[in-house]
Amino acid sequence: MTQFKYGFYTLFIMATAILGCLVLSNWFLPLGGILLILQLACAIVALTTSRFYGLLAGLAGALSFNYFFTAPLYSFQIAEVEDSVNFVVFFIVAILISELAVYVKSQQHALQVVKTQSSVLRSVSHDLRTPLSTIIGSVETYMTYQDKLDDIERQALLQGVHDEGKRLYVYIENLLQATRIEHNALALNLTHVNLDTFLAALESRIDSRRLKLINKCDSPVITVSESLLQQALFNVIDNALKFSDDSVWLRVSHTGENYEFEIADTGEGISDEQLKSPIQLFQTRRRSDSGKGGIGLGLSVAAGIVHAHGGAIKLSNTTPGLLVSISIPKRD
Repeated sequence: MTQFKYGFYTLFIMATAILGCLVLSNWFLPLGGILLILQLACAIVALTTSRFYGLLAGLAGALSFNYFFTAPLYSFQIAEVEDSVNFVVFFIVAILISELAVYVKSQQHALQVVKTQSSVLRSVSHDLRTPLSTIIGSVETYMTYQDKLDDIERQALLQGVHDEGKRLYVYIENLLQATRIEHNALALNLTHVNLDTFLAALESRIDSRRLKLINKCDSPVITVSESLLQQALFNVIDNALKFSDDSVWLRVSHTGENYEFEIADTGEGISDEQLKSPIQLFQTRRRSDSGKGGIGLGLSVAAGIVHAHGGAIKLSNTTPGLLVSISIPKRD
């Protein structure tokens, strides 16, 4: 909620509670019941907003109790000592409720952090173990049966070690970049980059048989952080290849102020709820039952790199598949 919504929400809850007490007090509700209803309203505000609005609700509840329900009515004067005690105790209880609500929410956040860390640790362990197991297995096979393997088999084993080593390197690089993004320490080294050379280097890192490149940008040079932007595009394309059995399309173009990179796949897309939510670290956006998702590093790192360039990244479902649109502002 924004601050305006918090204020309106607090006003609505307290006004509803006060009106309810006014109606019920004419029938059967004693002062003790009125106090409980107003304190319940304060607790609801404190638990769903913040400490400030919880205290504000407590003050409003105490003043309204004094104004509407204690003699003399419709006056802030306090005639009886008992009413003074009720007023003070009510406000103290409201303060305690607000502090308790803050504590409960902090504990909930801490619990969520622990759950996320545990999930991330399990996923990281799995994603690191898989390429390492392949590398170790291939090397052991090569060492054990070296004399019995022909050239094609040796080449296949070495190629497997090479591919898994590259996969491991990309994964670790994403972890490092994720850490920098989390601490706002991502440094851009902007240089003038030949676009054709940049795209050729990107293609060399990807299965070019499945990547269809369409370059409609007539600007031969772009000003970007070459290694970081290449990593961002690689992450998005690699993610698209995982969730698509067909080709993945990379379209490059430019508008008056931006370079545009669009990556389209023919996979399953993502839910409407995920389309509306911001891209966050360790949040896998594809459906979990696909069995192909990691811990949500690739796309979030790509988003961090794009934002560091002052650009924007947008996700949209197509028929079929997912379209990731990246805009990078032009620089002289």
